[in-house]
Amino acid sequence: MKSLTPTDVEALLKTQGPDATVYLVGAAGCGMSGLGHLFLDLGCKVAGSDLVGNETVRRLRERGAEIRAGHSAEHLQETRPFLVVYSSAIQGDNPELVAAQNLQLPVARRGAVLAALLRRQRGICVAGMHGKTTTTALAAHALEQLQATPSFAIGAEVPQLAPHARFVNTPDEEGSGVRPYFVAEADESDGTLGDFHPEHAVLLNVDAEHLDHFANLEGVCEAFQRFGAQVSGRLIYCADDEHLTRLFVGNPNAVSFGFHPQAQYQVEMIEERVTHYASRWTRFNLWHSGSLLGEFTTALLGAQNVSNAAAVIALLHQLQFQPDAIARAIRLFRGAARRLQELYRDERCRVFDDYGHHPTEVRATLQALNALGPSRLLVAFQPHRFSRTQKLMAEFAGCFAEADHLWLAEIYPASEPPIPGIDSTALAGAIRQHGLEVECVPDLDQLCAGLRKAMTSGDLVLFLGAGDITEAAHAFANQLEQEAAARRQSLASELTRRLSPDSIVRRDEPLAKRTTLRVGGAADFYVEPASEADLGAVLHFCAEHELPFLMLGRGSNLLIQDRGVRGVVISLAHPQFCRVEVRGNELQCGAGAKLKAVAVEARRHGLSGLEFLEGIPGSVGGALRMNAGAMGGSTFEAVESVRFMDFAGCVHERSVEQMEVEYRSCPHFRNHIALSAVLKGRPEASEAIAAKMNACSQKRWKSQPAAPSAGCMFKNPASIPAGRLIEELGLKGTRVGGAMISDVHGNFIVNEGGATAEDILELIELVKHRARAACGIELETEVEIIGEIPPGRTGLPAPGTFETTCAVHAKP
Repeated sequence: MKSLTPTDVEALLKTQGPDATVYLVGAAGCGMSGLGHLFLDLGCKVAGSDLVGNETVRRLRERGAEIRAGHSAEHLQETRPFLVVYSSAIQGDNPELVAAQNLQLPVARRGAVLAALLRRQRGICVAGMHGKTTTTALAAHALEQLQATPSFAIGAEVPQLAPHARFVNTPDEEGSGVRPYFVAEADESDGTLGDFHPEHAVLLNVDAEHLDHFANLEGVCEAFQRFGAQVSGRLIYCADDEHLTRLFVGNPNAVSFGFHPQAQYQVEMIEERVTHYASRWTRFNLWHSGSLLGEFTTALLGAQNVSNAAAVIALLHQLQFQPDAIARAIRLFRGAARRLQELYRDERCRVFDDYGHHPTEVRATLQALNALGPSRLLVAFQPHRFSRTQKLMAEFAGCFAEADHLWLAEIYPASEPPIPGIDSTALAGAIRQHGLEVECVPDLDQLCAGLRKAMTSGDLVLFLGAGDITEAAHAFANQLEQEAAARRQSLASELTRRLSPDSIVRRDEPLAKRTTLRVGGAADFYVEPASEADLGAVLHFCAEHELPFLMLGRGSNLLIQDRGVRGVVISLAHPQFCRVEVRGNELQCGAGAKLKAVAVEARRHGLSGLEFLEGIPGSVGGALRMNAGAMGGSTFEAVESVRFMDFAGCVHERSVEQMEVEYRSCPHFRNHIALSAVLKGRPEASEAIAAKMNACSQKRWKSQPAAPSAGCMFKNPASIPAGRLIEELGLKGTRVGGAMISDVHGNFIVNEGGATAEDILELIELVKHRARAACGIELETEVEIIGEIPPGRTGLPAPGTFETTCAVHAKP
């Protein structure tokens, strides 16, 4: 069967009208479904077929594509497409390919068609045995963030780029001078690498892979060398790969990147950190020809992904984008599906799904996940292809060293016929020689059952492979989610029984409405105890069931993550904790009392010195915890004594002299719960006090934004107020989604409507990065950031950096 070349496809496309139909044989694969989206963007009609239906097929159908189940010659006779495209997984005796030949319809391989479309724009190809998808997705996302609006074709779903392929039409593609970039994976696995003639390319690595197509590693190197010769612009290659260095060092168009000291873009690690949110992020410097290009941050796990990020930075810098803008675009990326994708997380375990199917990939993936510090790393691996398993048996035998226990599924054939003696049992025997415990399982259901039985608290579970093991991974994560939901329901019922009828217990309670920023997800459990005895009972319940808990005041100075809060959120909003009683010159104030109510009650009784509280939208408990202040006053200047409860439920009382107090913090309340406080006032005429309160209010409304906010976002550095610093950096008015740095006061981030916690976190990181890069100032957040972070969340400070306002986040 004769297939069209990219030149043939390019010529054919020019002859077709806007309603011409292209037919995809094997439309469910990521590469083929991506082509479907590209043709739909071009105005073509798309038809096709596959043996399976999946999410990618559903998305194509939603856009009007006619994708049928099963392969049939009748489909071709009915649609009469101008072009039939097939994937490498389709065999030559496929009935639709046979029908296309009989009907004399033009036929082309997927790679040739993608190469033809790439020629219409400024092509950027990413090639290499490992990391293509992540690097391509990162490059496309970064160009999108840099407002370059690229076309792209990515070999996996990318949550931040949906769908995973897009063709950007321009008014005049030929001669207009405004052709967009087109970022695409160039696949070496099926011999189509030579079809691509891009303007620029990124080469990540060369390995002994796809040996069903290449005779040996040298054959792979020759294919990459030929491809490099077809790149007209910059060739960005990894200096850490000895094969690529041998092939391209000295090439006048080649630019190197990596950890190697001779790399033109050299990576220097600053820190890898696992935060108290159990997330990992990496900061690194990138040096360009001996000069510091800038500091960069990535949320992607592992040294390999730092190298991938460096590749994209080098490419973008060569395309004349500015380092600061590149840094922000890189930092925003969260990864592609099935590339260290976290499917589930709770206090007991985490579940990841990854596409890795080559020993090099397996080893790098296990190293990255072990850096998260699990108690054990449990790995389920599905080998991919008999030929790969046979030729790399020795490498597979030694690549699982960092796993604590391994389960092997049967080999996923990917249309290959079996090879006698090559199966998972043989691979398990080879792995056992390296001292690792291995179990072979005949089907994926038994695989999940074995994992669930073995799993204990603190484990990290990894599903690994390029076949259908991802379905088992998602089923396993769903099972854990269902178990967790049932457990939450049982716990909520038990907690309700333990408390008095006046206490409130709710499950999956939305928290955005309980914060002044109006963002954030739900709490597993929300409790308003009706008495100190009930509060103590809640603490005992949390200790008994190993549940984390959080004390929530009025929700100011607080940012709750979009994924909400795991465990129990306790609010002292019951009237029992909100009383304000005046005794002489003192006010006995419950921890749940609003600060404004305290200030008003003091004025009503002619007590001065508490006027500054009127402008703080919080509670007494929160004010004690953070030593809240405004208009020159601070909470502990007015405190006589405090009553509090320890996490064991015992009540204590201390005078103010016995309390350690800091700027915007009282460390004692990091592990104690404020119940009430005695505040002191000075006798003064109510009219004079009212005038002071009014002056404070007027000053506040003139200097602070009216839109929802959490208050001042950053602590003031010693050298300059944070608001002035942010203003001098030119950041006022900067937006991410529905969040904006206030144009009234630079130290406020406001919710303009529809903002997410993620939007606000990006603004926080932008400000911190600019302050560090421009002034060498490390800003610290004054607002407390709590809750479960999204998988891959980047740039979070280390434990102890956050100071809390009205919350406790601890396990008793």
